[in-house]
Amino acid sequence: MINKLFKNGQRRWLLLFPLFGLIILVIMVQSKPAPKLKNNLALAPLVNVEKASIRKLSMSIDGYGRAKSKESWQAIAEVAGRVIYRHPDLEKGHMLPAGTVALKIDPVDYQLKLAQAKSDLNSAIADADRIALNKNKQALSLELEKSRLNILDKEYQRKKGLLSKGALSQSSVDKEQSNVFAQQEKVLDLETSLKLIPNDIEVAQARIQVSQSRLEEAKRKLAKTIVVIPFDARITQVNAVLEQVINQQSVLLKANRLGAMVINAQFAITDMKRFIRQTVNTPLSQGNEFPDIKRLKLDANITLYSGGDNMQWPGRVTRVSDSIDPQGNTIGLIVELENDWQNFDPINNTPVMNDMFLEVKVIGKDKEVLSIPTKAIHGQSVYIIEDNILRIKPVSILFESGAYTAIDARLKNTISENDLVITTDLLPAIDKMTVRSTMVQSQQEQAK
Repeated sequence: MINKLFKNGQRRWLLLFPLFGLIILVIMVQSKPAPKLKNNLALAPLVNVEKASIRKLSMSIDGYGRAKSKESWQAIAEVAGRVIYRHPDLEKGHMLPAGTVALKIDPVDYQLKLAQAKSDLNSAIADADRIALNKNKQALSLELEKSRLNILDKEYQRKKGLLSKGALSQSSVDKEQSNVFAQQEKVLDLETSLKLIPNDIEVAQARIQVSQSRLEEAKRKLAKTIVVIPFDARITQVNAVLEQVINQQSVLLKANRLGAMVINAQFAITDMKRFIRQTVNTPLSQGNEFPDIKRLKLDANITLYSGGDNMQWPGRVTRVSDSIDPQGNTIGLIVELENDWQNFDPINNTPVMNDMFLEVKVIGKDKEVLSIPTKAIHGQSVYIIEDNILRIKPVSILFESGAYTAIDARLKNTISENDLVITTDLLPAIDKMTVRSTMVQSQQEQAK
């Protein structure tokens, strides 16, 4: 019986031991001092920041196109004949100055035609002079015949008076009347001839004009036997061969004018719309004039990418292409530039050549806009710091300009001037997280 009671008490103590241990553990935890909290700011990531500022930025758009000479020329034979002279440097690729005689065609046939035209003109002038002399002669003769008619008429009247007195026979009077009639006929013939002379003069003058025209035509054709380069040119094609007989309308040679080059650069229509919306604040036309993009005075940077040795030239937008591409995705701007052939240097001053495929960057005028570093933009948002707390703000991008991007300040809840924009990439970037910052000077401040 005693053993049984002892065993029951032992079991109860075994059940109480875990409860005593739990009570002791709670007392120890509650009596232990709280650990010291570490400074969370010291563990926050360090980021670079830069102020959002009002800067003068210019929008630019990129396009591509091939270069060609602004002015090309082809010599077409206006006369037929044998080529008797060809300039020794008249070869493809050579440059010839303005006024250079490139080709000569045998002029003998055209010299003969010129001589015949001169002879015809002299004959027509001689006929006109003869008619003028004849007019003067007939006018003088008419005066003389009229005077004689007056004398004969007086004699006739005298004899008629004598006939009435019976002092003269009728036959004498009739004879005198016949002389008067004959003289009147002579006067009438001269007057008729004089009336016809103006028509003869007009015919003679017309013959002179026709002969002069033929003479001028003969001179022009003779001049066309010499082919002269009209401007400083680079030869691109030569078809004429020495001693070769050529026909009219044959293409003798082709050349491009040195200096001005044009590029029909293609730009995306969406980029063009944004560019015009952001940069065009000048009317393209005045009064009743047609619109002209040259009024905007848009500059362009032209680049040839050739491995590591890229080449650049300045240009200017002069007009808009008359059509868009068949797919309707791009529109062309005509950009012009000047090659300096007088100071040609194949290394430091390389000219733009035909068919070069070039990048054209059209640059708008500077405008003051709210801007931030381009690398601070993450899609349609940026990270800023307010009291060491990261905030995510939405942005609407107007355009990029080098290392900076223009921001639309009218967007709701967007950034403001002097906001500290984070330029460091953060992974992850969580709104309201704690960060540390260090200020970075902008490129404009560094330049100052």
